[in-house]
Amino acid sequence: MPRIDFRLLLLIVAINAVTADRIKDMIYMSVDGVAACFRRHNGTHQFGCSSSRGGSVGVIQILDGPDDLGWLETNATAESYMIVMPISMFTQNIIERLEATNIINGILVTKNSSEENPSSYSPEATCPNKYSSHKMCDVKNPWNPLGNNFLLKDWKFPIFYIENNDLVMKIKDCYYKHNAHDLKNLNEKSLCALEMQSFMSAAVNSESCIRRSQNILYVHSLRFCDPLGDRNIHWPLSPLTNETKSVTLVMARLDANSMFDGFAPGANSAVTGFVTLLATAYYLNSLNATISDTNVLFSLMNGEAFDYIGSSRFVYDLEQGNFDALAAGSLKLDSINTIIELGQLGNSENKLYLHANNYMGNNLIEELQKTLSLENTTISNSVPPASIQSFLAVRPNLTAVVIADHGNQFTNKYYGGILDNNETIAFNRKQQLNKTLANIAIKLGDLLYEKVTGEKPSSGNSTVIEELVTEMLSCYLISAQCNLFQAASSPGVKLSNQLFSLYVGVNGAPNIATMYTAQLLALLTGEKLPEMSAQECVDHRLSWMGGYNFTGICINSTVTYTPAVSPAFIIDGYPMQSGLYSTWTESVWQSLSVRMFLKPSAAAERLSITLGSVVAILSFIIVWFIKSRSELLFKQTRTAEDC
Repeated sequence: MPRIDFRLLLLIVAINAVTADRIKDMIYMSVDGVAACFRRHNGTHQFGCSSSRGGSVGVIQILDGPDDLGWLETNATAESYMIVMPISMFTQNIIERLEATNIINGILVTKNSSEENPSSYSPEATCPNKYSSHKMCDVKNPWNPLGNNFLLKDWKFPIFYIENNDLVMKIKDCYYKHNAHDLKNLNEKSLCALEMQSFMSAAVNSESCIRRSQNILYVHSLRFCDPLGDRNIHWPLSPLTNETKSVTLVMARLDANSMFDGFAPGANSAVTGFVTLLATAYYLNSLNATISDTNVLFSLMNGEAFDYIGSSRFVYDLEQGNFDALAAGSLKLDSINTIIELGQLGNSENKLYLHANNYMGNNLIEELQKTLSLENTTISNSVPPASIQSFLAVRPNLTAVVIADHGNQFTNKYYGGILDNNETIAFNRKQQLNKTLANIAIKLGDLLYEKVTGEKPSSGNSTVIEELVTEMLSCYLISAQCNLFQAASSPGVKLSNQLFSLYVGVNGAPNIATMYTAQLLALLTGEKLPEMSAQECVDHRLSWMGGYNFTGICINSTVTYTPAVSPAFIIDGYPMQSGLYSTWTESVWQSLSVRMFLKPSAAAERLSITLGSVVAILSFIIVWFIKSRSELLFKQTRTAEDC
C-alpha cells in the first residue's frame, strides 16, 4: 500500500481553506461605510439607539414618499421591517407614524449626493443645553425653533446613516427584485432583509453604568460606559506672569454634535467661530504687541454641546486655583475682566449680532460695537447657548459678549446635525463668507492690540488673512488632506482624504481634530527656529513640524492643553442628578455593522423546521433502536485460545 505524504495532504488542506469562500460571505453582503446612532447618558436618562444583543433583523422596505408610508401603516404583512429612507423623510412626524406601527426593527437613513438637502434638519433640542444654562431658554421663543429633539430621544431600534450611492443602489436593486413586485404575498417568497448590529452595553443613566463598571464582583474589569471629554486648547498672547493684572478672554467652541458616529461636521455651529478665532490669533500675533499689565488669552472649549463640559471645567479649575497651565503662577477667575466669544458666523454676511451682558462702560466692547457696526443689533442681557453661560453662572456681573449671525433665534437650520456642513453654509473659495470672517478677525485683532498697548495698530494685510481663512475652512469642511494640516504635521505624515469629526469623544481616547487644531495654532503663532535640527528640537521639548515648505522646522509655542472633563467625574461622591455639572457618558459597544441577505420565505422556514424536527426524531429513534439491540448487533464471537 503506497505511503500517504501527510505534508502534501496538509498543504492541500491549507490551500483549500485559504482559497475557499466562507459560507458566511456567500450568504451576507456587508454594507460598509455606515455610521451608527449610538447610546449616551446623562445623570437621569439614556438617549440614542441600540440593537438587540444578537442584532436586529427585518425585511427591507423602501420609503420614498407618503404612499409608501401609508401602505406600511395599513397593508404590511411581514413580521418586522427595516426601513430605508432618504434624509428628507427623516422627520419627527414620519418617525412617530413609523413607531406607531410597532413593526419597525431599524432604519437606514440615506443621503444621495445628487439630491437636494431638506429645507431644515436639526436633531438638537429647541433649547440646547436647557437644564445646564445659567440663563434659561424661553420655551415659547426658543433659540433653535427647528429642532426635532432626536438627539434626546431613547430610540427602540437601531438607526444607521449611509452616503455611499453604490451600496444604496445595491440595496434598492435587491428590494425591487425580491420585495417590491408582490407586496401582498411577502410571506410566500424569499425576501431581501437587513441585519443591524449595534448593541450597547450601558443602560439607564450615567450613575448606573459607572456603578456597574466599578462592581467588585466581576473577575475581570469591565467598562460599560466612559465619560465624555477631551482637552481644551489655550494660547496667551504673551506668557502670563504675576504682573498680569487683567486678561481679556477670547474663546470659541471647538466641538459639534451629531446623532451618528463619525459624522459631526459642525460647519456653522463650531467651525466658523473657531476659524475666526485662529485667524484673529494669527493676525494679532503678527502685530508684535508689547504686553504690559494687560494680556489676551485665546481658548477653544471642547464638549460644549454636552452641557458645557470644557468651559465648566475651565471655570472650576479657575475657582479652585488649579489653572496653572500658562507658565508662572495660576490664572485667577478675578483676573478675567472681559470675555468675547465667537459663536455661529456661517450666515454673518447678512448681519452680525452682539449678545451683550454687563457691557456698559466697557471701552473694548463699546469700540467693538462701533467697529463692527453692531449698535443697532446689540441685544442686552442676552445669553445664547454658549460657553459664557459657565462664566456668568459664577460671575453674573462679568462683561461677556457673543458675536453671532443670529438674534433671538438661530439662523442655522441644520444646527447639531450631519447636514451642518460646507454645502449648507455655501462655502467655496470665492464666497463672501471668507471675507466676512477675515474682516471680523482683523477688526477684533486691531481692538485687542489697542487694548493691550494703548496704541493704534498699523494696517494689516487683509488679503493674507482672507486666504488663511479660506484655507482653514477648506481643511475643516472639504478635506483634512490640506496644506495647512500638512504643515502642522511632522514631516512625511500622510493625511487621510476625509473630514475630521468634531464630536468630543470619550475621555482618554485621542481626538485627532483637537490635536491638529492645537498644532495649527502653534504653527500660526509660534516662534520659528530654523537653525535647530529635529533632534535638537525634540531634546528641548519643542514642536517639530513640516512647516510651510514641508521639509521640517522647529516651533517654540506657548499653546497648551487643559482637561475638558466634567468636574462631576473628579469630585468624590458627586450627586449625578444635581444638574450642576455635565454628567454625559457614552456607552461601550462591541461592533457596529449592517449586513444584507436573502431571508427565506415563511413557508421555507416552516419546511426547514419540519424537516429538522423529523430528522431529529428519526435520529433519536435510530439511536434508541441501536442502543436497545446493542447486544445482538455488536455481539462478539469468542475464539479458542491456542494451547
